Amino acid sequence: MRRISVLLLAVLVVAGCGGGKSAYVVKHYLPEYSPPAAPGRPAVDAAIRVEPFSTAQAFAGTAMVYRPSPFELRSYSRERWRVAPGDMVTDFLLRDLRASGAFRAVLGYEDPGEGRFVLAGTVAEFLETDGGRGPSARLAADVTLLDTTQREITHRVVFQKTYAVEEAMKENSARALAEAMSRALRKFSADLLADVHRAIGESAGAKAP
Repeated sequence: MRRISVLLLAVLVVAGCGGGKSAYVVKHYLPEYSPPAAPGRPAVDAAIRVEPFSTAQAFAGTAMVYRPSPFELRSYSRERWRVAPGDMVTDFLLRDLRASGAFRAVLGYEDPGEGRFVLAGTVAEFLETDGGRGPSARLAADVTLLDTTQREITHRVVFQKTYAVEEAMKENSARALAEAMSRALRKFSADLLADVHRAIGESAGAKAP
């Protein structure tokens, strides 16, 4: 497995202050990790569409949020995520589901065609937290898998599940948060891939890869 790393992008932001100008660098971070391994079961003959994940309002922007104490949220002043958490999660899930080879087709919202199964969700938490054991990156997401061939909503929901992952950080810093969040994203993606593959296989039948 490739070493998990972080892709670091930097942009120069120039801000006016009174009669003069001051310059400072805002660093933009994007998690990076190798796609998780495919499930050790036959591929399924079904197409799945991944809808854009939404983000809970507390984490909806690009701020790198941390919780220094209960009831308090802050963000790093000169570091940002490159894109909002919901968009990041959607992009990585699309990549990982396609790389797995576990499905006949994996479609994004911009792709033509229909998929029998639809994966949708909300990123509920995406932050640095400290539960007394040192800082950690926490990712939580509520995910629903739907079977569009079913008319009744009670039969349309294949499964609905909340995933929560925490990965220890080396220190309190934006870079350490991005590194730990990369590991959290990979674990979440692997767990979700296994659950989706199993659920679709039970509904649609499996075939040899």
